[in-house]
Amino acid sequence: MKEILEKLGLGGWEILFHAVNLAILIVALYFLLYKPVKKIIANHRNKLENIRKENARLREETETFKERCDGMKQKALEESAQISRRAAQRGAEIVEEAQNKAAAILENARKEALTERNRMQHELHDSVGHIAIEIAEKILEREVNEKDNRKIIDESLSEWEND
Repeated sequence: MKEILEKLGLGGWEILFHAVNLAILIVALYFLLYKPVKKIIANHRNKLENIRKENARLREETETFKERCDGMKQKALEESAQISRRAAQRGAEIVEEAQNKAAAILENARKEALTERNRMQHELHDSVGHIAIEIAEKILEREVNEKDNRKIIDESLSEWEND
């Protein structure tokens, strides 16, 4: 081995010098590169971990928000259905109220028609009495037979109808 080292031009001190230089280079690289790179990698890991935590938190918030939105949607649907039921109920009430008013109007019209009929019957009754008196006056003015009696009644009724 000594021969190989001599052919390479290396002696014992030179090997020791190179070994010390290598040790110094390793220590220098350790402090100059390894530690900073290790620190940078640790920082990146911490950032990644923070990003993962933030993503998990945001995912959880999103799920919470989604659940809240679903709840609000369900509540809105229920309120919509309730409003629809109330509108249908109110519509039925309005229709029933209109039917009741129509029935009341019809009943009032019937009552008015009956009242008018009764009034007209009373007027007719009074008029018939008056007409009967007029007929009797005309009959008494002259002697009348059955044919004349019928003619006078028809004339009086036609006069009465024309009035």
